[in-house]
Amino acid sequence: MKEPVAGKPRLRFPGDRNTPTWRARQEEAKCFAAGVFLAIRNVAAHEDKVPWTEQEALEHIATLSVLARWIEECAVESAA
Repeated sequence: MKEPVAGKPRLRFPGDRNTPTWRARQEEAKCFAAGVFLAIRNVAAHEDKVPWTEQEALEHIATLSVLARWIEECAVESAA
């Protein structure tokens, strides 16, 4: 939710930033991304073999797809 600073651009959803819906979506996407990183990416990166079934792996891919779709909706804001 912070403004961008030099070297730290921000991803922003389109829409009216003064609405509770926009603020909630922005904050929840940040939390979702952090959770995905910790729960899926870290396991895959730090284990020799992931303990996921094929179905679980497909669900993780779907989760990453949702995150990627949200990122595509966003615009990058950089400091002036």
